[in-house]
Amino acid sequence: MKKVGVKIEVIPEVGDLLKPSNFFSVTKLDDVADCLKYPGKSKTLEDMDNAIRKGVKES
Repeated sequence: MKKVGVKIEVIPEVGDLLKPSNFFSVTKLDDVADCLKYPGKSKTLEDMDNAIRKGVKES
């Protein structure tokens, strides 16, 4: 059975402050930057403006 919710930490020194627990270990940008590469041709500002304009019209 899968439990749904948020894991929290209780910090009693600050009047029983509840804060979300860290779900992921600390990473550096260099550890994940490879996933940001885009294999296609770079988009121009005009391309981006047109895409935004199209999205606004569709919504």
